[in-house]
Amino acid sequence: MKFLSISKILLIIAVPFLIFLIMLNFYGFDNNFYKEKFSEYGVNHNVPNADSLHEKVINFIKGESNGLPNEFNERERQHLLDVKKISDISRIALYVLIILFALLLMASVFILKVNNYVINFVGKVLLFGGILTIALAVILFFLINSDFSSAFESFHKLFFKEGSYTFDPAKEVIVNIYPEQLFMDLGIKISKGVIAASAILVLAGAFLLLRSKSKKNKKIR
Repeated sequence: MKFLSISKILLIIAVPFLIFLIMLNFYGFDNNFYKEKFSEYGVNHNVPNADSLHEKVINFIKGESNGLPNEFNERERQHLLDVKKISDISRIALYVLIILFALLLMASVFILKVNNYVINFVGKVLLFGGILTIALAVILFFLINSDFSSAFESFHKLFFKEGSYTFDPAKEVIVNIYPEQLFMDLGIKISKGVIAASAILVLAGAFLLLRSKSKKNKKIR
C-alpha cells in the first residue's frame, strides 16, 4: 500500500533526528562531562567558581531558574538566552517527533496486522534508519575532527545572530568557562553516542528481518 511505503520512508528519516536529539539532550546536560573537562582544561583555575556558575547556567537553560549570575554581562546573558530558546525548541521537537513516530508506527502496524509483516516492517525501519544515522554521525565526526573551528562557526551562523556569539576572554567569563575545545569534545562524544545507539538499532533490525525470513520459510515448507 502507498501509505505503508510513505510511512516506512518517514520513519526511517525520523530515526536520525530522534537519536541525535536524544543524545544532544543527554550529553548536553551531563554534569560529569563538564566536571571532567573543567579539570582537563584548567577552567577552575581560570574561573574559581566555574562549577557554581555552570550549575546556574544549566538550570537557566533547562528552565529551572529565571536568572543568571551577575558575573555575566548583558551580551553574555543574551547569548545564553538564545541558547535556552534553541534548547527549548530542540526539546519540543524531540517530544513531537516521538509522538509522531509512535503514531505512524502504530498506524502501520494496525494496517499490516499479520505478525510476520509487522516484524519485517519494523526490522527495515530500524535497520535502514540505523544505517542512515551512522552515516550522518560519521560525517559529523569527520567534520569535527578535520576542521572544528569552521564547523563551529558555521553552526553559530546558522542559529545565532552575527556577532552575538563572539566574546573577549580577557573581559568576558563565558569563553573561559566554555572553551571551544570543550564543545569539540562534546560533539565527538555525541557522535560516538549516536553511532553506538544506531549500531544497536541496526543489529535489532537485522535480527527482526532474519526472524521474519525464517518464519516465512517455515510457512512455505
